[in-house]
Amino acid sequence: MLTPAAAVASRHLPSLQNLLRQCRSIHQLNQIHAHLLVHGSFADVAPQLLASYCALPASGGYGALSHARHLFDGIPNPDRFMYNTIIRACCNSSCPQEALRLHRGMLERGILPNEFTLPFVLKACTRAQAWGHARAAHGVALKLGFVGQVFVGNALLHSYASAGSLADSRRFFDEMAERNVVSWNSMIGGYAQAGVAREARALFEEMRRQGVLEDEFTLVSLLLACSQEGNIEFGRLVHCHMLVSGSRVDLILGNALVDMYGKCGDLWMARRCFEMMALKNVVSWTSMLCAQAKHGSVDAARDWFDQMPQRNIVSWNAMISCYVQCGQCREALDLYNHMQSQGLAPDEVTLVAVLSACGQIGDLTVGKMMHLYIRDNISNADVCLVNSLMDMYAKCGQVDTAISLFNEMCHKNVVSWNIIIGGLAMHGRALDAIMLFRSMVSDSFLPDEITFVALVSACSHGGLLEAGQHYFEAMRHVYNVKHEVEHYACMVDLLGRRGYLENAVCLIKEMPMKPDVVVWGALLGACRMHGSVEIGRQVIKQLLELEGISGGLFVLISNLLYETQKWEDMKRLRKLMKEWGTRKDMGISSIEVNNSIHEFGVEDIRHESSSEIYAAVDQLSYHLISLHFLAAHPEDLCVVE
Repeated sequence: MLTPAAAVASRHLPSLQNLLRQCRSIHQLNQIHAHLLVHGSFADVAPQLLASYCALPASGGYGALSHARHLFDGIPNPDRFMYNTIIRACCNSSCPQEALRLHRGMLERGILPNEFTLPFVLKACTRAQAWGHARAAHGVALKLGFVGQVFVGNALLHSYASAGSLADSRRFFDEMAERNVVSWNSMIGGYAQAGVAREARALFEEMRRQGVLEDEFTLVSLLLACSQEGNIEFGRLVHCHMLVSGSRVDLILGNALVDMYGKCGDLWMARRCFEMMALKNVVSWTSMLCAQAKHGSVDAARDWFDQMPQRNIVSWNAMISCYVQCGQCREALDLYNHMQSQGLAPDEVTLVAVLSACGQIGDLTVGKMMHLYIRDNISNADVCLVNSLMDMYAKCGQVDTAISLFNEMCHKNVVSWNIIIGGLAMHGRALDAIMLFRSMVSDSFLPDEITFVALVSACSHGGLLEAGQHYFEAMRHVYNVKHEVEHYACMVDLLGRRGYLENAVCLIKEMPMKPDVVVWGALLGACRMHGSVEIGRQVIKQLLELEGISGGLFVLISNLLYETQKWEDMKRLRKLMKEWGTRKDMGISSIEVNNSIHEFGVEDIRHESSSEIYAAVDQLSYHLISLHFLAAHPEDLCVVE
């Protein structure tokens, strides 16, 4: 028999439930919660109250979820519905780890999940990158017979694809008894994210053969695959399919089109798609900025950046990276300083670009400032960021600092080893580079083509002919790394430096690809070093047949002709250089004064203090001449008593 209070609560239960559904704020729910606690009818509507807290919009912030969790913890025996409610809320907020803890607690209480629990658990696994928990959830789904449920299957597909386990994901996809468009999208999207564009295209074609209609998410994934591969032909086919099928181009799909055309190099179509978008956001503008940068139009990209109505960190990163890739590193650092003055904190992508700029121009002062910022503001720095830091120190002459950072790394990848081996090679420490390579192999890291460029280059700078030949052969026969033109250039340089010019010529003849300017330039430098006129003439003939020969190589050829007294040939070459408008790029020297880098070239007047600098140089030259004259004529010295 019901108590009087319970009887009253029972009669008013429908109206209470209706009232809870109408609540739109934490304050209203708290008032009802307090009323229920006072009148003893809390237990009857606890599930509805919990669901109401969890249903509050995101503007309610973590406060609504914390109230829901506090309410849940006060329920003595929560049932499966309550667990599903709170797990879903945690999964959809910024607390995926909390959702997984609740799932473990649910199992410990002996409450089995159902087809509504597992999709949110797997979604939380994906967001938290808890791949072990995802496999365990897969086992639970198998044991309880929910794998055949399409929503559970889709969640499993998405989880495996996000983890990069495309083989497991595809195996599960092929075994699915029931699929919907989400299933196909998860698989196509997984291939697109991994850059496996061919499989994404093949799966889309199979999807159409089976009569499954694509949606906007399918098309976005396909455009992403085209962007990753740079396959503009298939991208245009996707675009044509959208136009023919009458697909509605929303903001996300419009951005994907702009991004695809921009990354595939069709700036005109990217701009056309951008202009046709009815609604644009910062992603749209940033995609066009990246398209300008991809096209090599750094000035146009900066103009676009300056007129953007809104910028985010991705926009700033795109413009800074554009400057770095075009070699305008000083402009990149200036833009970074401007970004900071706007109160925008850099992320890891920003820092990688800035460190690359510092490495290229040798700005160790700014590089060290970046190092301090990373140490103070970024915990658990990504391996890519640490690699950039090491590369900056190595290029700025601080290779021992780079090695110290390398030794402190908890997680290394092949790029980490390549940077240090390359840094040692750059500084002439060939034996150290070889020892580090041996450590790399013994630590089970597989070297790649970049590793061997650095290694053979180190042998070349160190004059280690036998070691260089050994590693050049071993890269193909032992490590299964294909010889590229860069490896041949390093070997030609190594043989040439040691005076084995005939061997270098034979190696060039054996190349499976056409020698480029770098290969012939290495041999020409060796000819000049060892005074080999005959081979030098052959090289000159090959170089003059190539397009894109630099002014520096023309000067090298001219010097060889001068030193071998081939005056007429030298005159003809000088005339050819004048006709082609070819000039040697000006050499740049840099000096750091008061934490600022100053650059100079021969007869350079770009520096703001150039007149004062030249005046000081003239005064110094006059002083040195005076000292020389007085040393030669000591009798002219006047001794003053």
